[in-house]
Amino acid sequence: MDRKRMFMLSGAVFVAISAGAASAQEVQPTQGENEIIVTAQKRSENIQDVPISIAAFSSAQMEQANIADIADLGRVASNFSVTKPGQAANVRISVRGIASSSNTATEPSVASFVDGIYIPRPGAVITSFLDISAVEILRGPQGTLFGRNASVGALSLRTAEPEQSFSGRLTGEIGNADRYKIDGYINVLLSDNVAVRVAALRQWFGGYWHNRLDGKQFGGADDFVTRGSIKAEFGNITWLVRGDYAETRGDGGYNADFIASSISPAQLDALQARLGGLLPDTEIGDRNANFVRVGDLRDRQWGVSSDLSLDSGGFTFRLINSYRDWTSSQLDGDLGYLPVPLVTRTGDYDSESQSHELQIISPSDELLGGKLDFVAGLYYFEEDYRIGEGFNLQSGFCGLAASAAQRPACNASLVSPGGDGATDLQFSQNVKSYAVYGQSTVHLTDRLDATLGVRWTRDEKRGLFDQKVNNPFGAALRAAELTPLSLNDSKVTWRANLSYKPTDDLMLFATYSTGYKSGGFNSGGGTPALGQRRLFAREEVDNYELGVKSSWLDDSLQANLTLYRMDIGGYQDRGFDGTSFVVRNAGSLRQQGMEFDVVMRPVRDFSVTASLAYLDSKFTSYEFGPNLPGLSGTQDLKGQRVAFAPEFTGNVAAEWRGDIGSNLEWRMNGNISFLSDYFSSVNDGNPQTIMDGFAQIGARFSIGSMDERWTLALFGNNLTNQSFCSSTAYQLLDGPLGLRNGVFPGSTAIRCIHGEPRTYGASATVRF
Repeated sequence: MDRKRMFMLSGAVFVAISAGAASAQEVQPTQGENEIIVTAQKRSENIQDVPISIAAFSSAQMEQANIADIADLGRVASNFSVTKPGQAANVRISVRGIASSSNTATEPSVASFVDGIYIPRPGAVITSFLDISAVEILRGPQGTLFGRNASVGALSLRTAEPEQSFSGRLTGEIGNADRYKIDGYINVLLSDNVAVRVAALRQWFGGYWHNRLDGKQFGGADDFVTRGSIKAEFGNITWLVRGDYAETRGDGGYNADFIASSISPAQLDALQARLGGLLPDTEIGDRNANFVRVGDLRDRQWGVSSDLSLDSGGFTFRLINSYRDWTSSQLDGDLGYLPVPLVTRTGDYDSESQSHELQIISPSDELLGGKLDFVAGLYYFEEDYRIGEGFNLQSGFCGLAASAAQRPACNASLVSPGGDGATDLQFSQNVKSYAVYGQSTVHLTDRLDATLGVRWTRDEKRGLFDQKVNNPFGAALRAAELTPLSLNDSKVTWRANLSYKPTDDLMLFATYSTGYKSGGFNSGGGTPALGQRRLFAREEVDNYELGVKSSWLDDSLQANLTLYRMDIGGYQDRGFDGTSFVVRNAGSLRQQGMEFDVVMRPVRDFSVTASLAYLDSKFTSYEFGPNLPGLSGTQDLKGQRVAFAPEFTGNVAAEWRGDIGSNLEWRMNGNISFLSDYFSSVNDGNPQTIMDGFAQIGARFSIGSMDERWTLALFGNNLTNQSFCSSTAYQLLDGPLGLRNGVFPGSTAIRCIHGEPRTYGASATVRF
């Protein structure tokens, strides 16, 4: 289907929804199970009354859909994805096809918040969900209502608050790949106005993958997560204090199979000869690998926050303070992913952040005779971020990466000065951000609202890049460099919105908003030295939306549609410039399309939810884009689709429940998610990195008491065991290995970073 026809169809759907809802019987919605409450505008509101493109999920919905962490949310939310390309520090969270590059020091394009607290590093959000009450995915810039700027979208997680009653839950789970998990919470009322809630999770996971070289299972991890909160209510004052701790220990492994079709048969034979008759695993559909694996992962984070609210004269004054600490240390297995040891890498990441925010929230429908609502805030954020990286040359490095004339000296260098610590990188960065923001809604009539929001942000960054080369042959991987870095940036962004409700069941809205992501520093090493090329400028977003939200048939059918266009200037892209991987301002990018969400409840115990997103992605200018790894110079990528931005994404889920007598009920959920083809690596237009679209099927069946005191469940994801590459990467040292220009001119050998295979298991839950 061409783009013109797609947008004509979107417009037709827009008109049909509007007309259908307007002609439906007007029914005043009531609070009940059909109503989804969100806090995207700092107030508790029905999602159908919020003029923002939102995907929202309650804890019960996530349980039925087998959502265990944020990476699973891509199966239930269209135009949203999470990619884990390897190291925990390189997690990419994407909205409408836009995410930050895997340069770990950049600002995320999608801002992540837990209980309103900004989490600066996406890798710190990837831990298992524990006692999460709701998740909201907000598409489009969100800076006028959040403390930290959100240039293309926001991910907001809310944990369960202490309640004024005694309650608890305990769940045990067992699954394939040697997965065992136990988690639960207890809520205690200490007095009439003070309650405490404590939750904990422990998980053991053996890993999906098997290494033929040493016969071991890998990719597993042991997790421990706990969080506690205390809530005190004294008249018009509410104080909520939270603390959390999470730790992951594992091998940090992932399966990176060799895509044999990416090079010629002659090159594959030559590689096998150089490896002494061995080959890396080339069977993309299995769970096996064949490479040296000595990885190790230690990931730890903790944080505390205080949320103090004062209600006075109908106004709410909130003071939110937080401190967070995240450290991740990872020893990668051999970076060549070959059955001979070449190079290992150690990576250490340390983030210490604090934030302080003062909010003023007006009473609803009271100011100026009920004509004005507003939210305003002051915000301060500071982060100290440090990266350490070391390359260690292994015994096979000289035989494969050095010429015959260089090998004697190379082999000697592995003894003195030594292969371990051949290169040592230390990068440090301090970020201070100040912001003032506010958003006001004027109720022009009972049916027509006008909203205007404004934000001013100033970012100050100071950094130091220090790369040492301790082994002369380590210079093939990194160049020595010592570069101080400094950047100051400020920007005013804003949002204007009109929303109109011709009936109680129909809302039409139009929005123009702007987003901003500050410039920053390249934190990765390379060769030759980058010097002041380590700096890149800010990224700016202009966002346009037309939307309709509708409820039909006494709220048993909801249909929402948003048409959008995002023009992104100064897009921060990471690509290979012929010598190093560098983040730079690529030029301009246009993302446009639609988001369509439907909820149907034809009968009380049966519901269907569906979501479909269409994305037309194109660089409108990218004159000096990165070339393919086997070609020198640059290329013009104008008209090229951005990586990790499939044209179509969507999902459908059905839930059915029933009574089987003796105070027992059953519940069944079936779901399918799908996406179309996408570029799975850097933005260089390489057709060999296009991954075919695919679909995944999941299901859950449970039986339990009708009062939910106990539940037994069977569940599974990716039930057809669909094999796919969540991302791809070019082969390390492909030039010396003779793997360039094999099949596609300029290309090289490509690795497939596998997505999760079929998973299944059983769980038992008791509540009290």
